[in-house]
Amino acid sequence: MKLKQELCCRTLGCKMGFAVKGMIRLLKKRFAEEDIKLTIDQYFTLNIIESDEGLILQELAEIVDRDKSAVLRQIDKLESNHFLARAKDPDDKRRKILLVTKPGIDVLERARKIDKDVNEELLDHIPQEEIEYLDQFFSELYENALSKAGC
Repeated sequence: MKLKQELCCRTLGCKMGFAVKGMIRLLKKRFAEEDIKLTIDQYFTLNIIESDEGLILQELAEIVDRDKSAVLRQIDKLESNHFLARAKDPDDKRRKILLVTKPGIDVLERARKIDKDVNEELLDHIPQEEIEYLDQFFSELYENALSKAGC
């Protein structure tokens, strides 16, 4: 399928989907070039866990809107790569808190640098006021979608 055919979308959601897929393709390519041993989903998951200290599996599943078993498989893989660890919650010994390890922080920092570089590369020809408008627009669109979905 040719690029022009793929982008014959009539809705904003479809166009946004293709834009996101293109960005993810580029990010995956750069991760591979720099030998980052993370999938894009793992990268997003590590970001969430690192920024929200004390998360448990159920909370993470709710944030990423996936079933617990799918998130558990991802957590198991991150743990087997030594990027993540599970620790007992001091307040509730039955709960396991998800923690990013030192190797996880290291790979996350490298991945974030690549993500930042890709972001700058893709936005370098777009005027700053348009970027600021898009930032506000997407924030409002997200909030509107959440409210319509009853979240």
